[in-house]
Formats: sequence, structure tokens, C-alpha cells
Amino acid sequence: MNSNGNRKNGEPNNGYFCGKAGYYARYRRGYPAAVFDTIVTRFSLTPGTATLDLGCGTGNMAIPLARRGLKVYAVDPDPEMREAGRCRAETAHITGISWRAGSDTTLTTLGLPPLWICTMGLSFHWMDRPTVLRALDSLIEPGGGVACVSRSDGFFSHIHEGWGRAVKDVLTGMLGDSWDYSGRLEKRLNNDKDRHEAVFLQSPFSSIEVLEFPVRETFSVDEIVGHQLSTSYIDPVLLGERNAEFRDRLTRRLLEIEPSGTFSSESVVQLIIARRP
Repeated sequence: MNSNGNRKNGEPNNGYFCGKAGYYARYRRGYPAAVFDTIVTRFSLTPGTATLDLGCGTGNMAIPLARRGLKVYAVDPDPEMREAGRCRAETAHITGISWRAGSDTTLTTLGLPPLWICTMGLSFHWMDRPTVLRALDSLIEPGGGVACVSRSDGFFSHIHEGWGRAVKDVLTGMLGDSWDYSGRLEKRLNNDKDRHEAVFLQSPFSSIEVLEFPVRETFSVDEIVGHQLSTSYIDPVLLGERNAEFRDRLTRRLLEIEPSGTFSSESVVQLIIARRP
């Protein structure tokens, strides 16, 4: 689910989220209501405001925004992600979302109306960020801006201990040292200079405000296993012929660590509000 879902080192590939939409819709946690309330307040949004959710995936941003009365254009290149999002919205009786095929590279060809705001949740890091912000400068009306949401990932935060270490050990045991299918881990651990804030400061939307929302959550063994199967670093082989083996290995290892099968995690959801100076 990038906005362009399919890049490694800037080159196209078959898509790191191919076949993972069902897991993504079921197991990916959304964001606190306070995040969306803050977006609405900071941008003085009113019902019907034209909003672009870029790299929408299965709707973790688009659905709460539409629930607040906004007109949301939910754009993603992956048809399975869009369909899963559409089904989630219909089940929740949420209207006001236009699901569109597209990506950060096709923004100016989608026939979008003048926009007041663009939101991005866990998608911005997959894009050519300076280029997409320049494109958004031509689409977003004066006074509008960008809201970018990210969250600390429990696996990456705990990769050396606890359930995060268990996930890594199982993946390494099954696939060897090359288990990180997307290269996401290496990039995350070695690219502190590549923070979103630095990109915004060099863009047309260089007036930024950074807010943090602490989150404490509990996870079952099934939720941890399912979340892994939704991620970019999971090799497609684990979705297919070795799925049952992966589930069994990880389940057994997690229960060895915590026999109750319940894990707690503290994380932070970060919201960047970016406007033109």
C-alpha cells in the first residue's frame, strides 16, 4: 500500500502488499479519534470539504474523515486494498468516499477538484516525497495543507526483545538473513536523516506543527501473527505454501514468551500538520 505501493530503491516491483489487503483490513490498528478531531480543528474543516487521502489502503484515514462529514477522495494503486476499504465503509454505513485508482505519480491526471487538505497515513514514506509535495502545491487551495500521520511500529520498536524479537527469530529461521522482503527494516534503522519533518521543511508546505498522541494497546497472539502477514517485509511465500508453518511457529514462540497470550504495547502516533508559510 504505498501510494505507489511498489517501489524498492525507486524502482518498480510487483508490490510489497500484493495479497495482503485482507490481513491489512482486519489486523492493522487505526488511529485515535483525537488525531482526526485535531485535523478537523487545525484546518477548520466543515462538512463537504474536499479531502484527498493519498495511499488510502483499506481506509484507516478515509473512513474516520468521511464519518466527520468530509468529502474524501481515497486514492491507492492497489485494487484489493481499495475494495477492502470500500467493503469496510459499506459495512459501517459510511458514505462520502470516492475510491480512486491512482498514486503519487498520477496525482495531476486524476481529475480531482480543488482540495483543501491531503492526508497520508503510513504511506508517505513510500513516495517520492519532494515531488508529491510539489504536485500537491498545485492541487491544494490557499489556506489548506497536508496532514501526515505515522505511528511507532511495535515490531521495529521491540525487535531486540519480547514479541518483536520472537517475530524476527521465526522469520530468520524460515527465510534466513534475507527475510526482510521490502528492505524496510534496513532503511528504517539506517535512515534517521530521512525524517518526514526534514522533507516538509524543504517543500512548499514548510510551516509545520508536530503533535504526538500516546497509545497503549493490547494484542492477542492471533493479532500479532495477522499483523505480520499484513506488512511489507513479509515474503509472499509466507502467504502461500508456508503460511500454516509460519503461523504455527510464531504462535508457539509467542506463547513460550507469554503463556496468557496477551501482550501490551505502548506506542506514539505522530501527526504532522503542514501548511504553506
